[in-house]
Amino acid sequence: MAAAVESVVVVHNVAKRHNVGTLARSATAFGVAEVVVVGRRDVSAFGSHGATSHLRFRHFVSLALARAYLKDERGCDICGVEITDDAQPVTAHPFRRSTAFLFGNEGTGLSQKECEICDFFVYIPQYGGGTASLNVTVAASIVLHHFGGKNPLYSSHHSTLFL
Repeated sequence: MAAAVESVVVVHNVAKRHNVGTLARSATAFGVAEVVVVGRRDVSAFGSHGATSHLRFRHFVSLALARAYLKDERGCDICGVEITDDAQPVTAHPFRRSTAFLFGNEGTGLSQKECEICDFFVYIPQYGGGTASLNVTVAASIVLHHFGGKNPLYSSHHSTLFL
């Protein structure tokens, strides 16, 4: 039998601290068990409605150390959620194994350093004529739902999230 596939969320460079708490709610709803925080430790749980008690948090001082943990210890692909030239639609479900998700800053998207640690990118297809930018917590919810919804090996009890 194949090993369970997990999801991971990485929190890095999130400008609005209350978004971390809201992300924790989505992470809990979609089976994420670990949130990897990169950089500052002082993240807010505001808006989590108690979800943080259902998650493990792990801290790294740099993206390089977080990447090493994800690749070497967790065996994850790192997926950037960003509109890039080579990004695939999340609806194509390009996930092949455990995946760590890195979401961009609310105003500037993924930085060059963040893009460099990603193995591939996905974007969320949109059908309206308005803005191409979604709130980071909304984007995380959509991507995590697609990851778990079509993956028969997905373990909703053991996963990790990157922002």
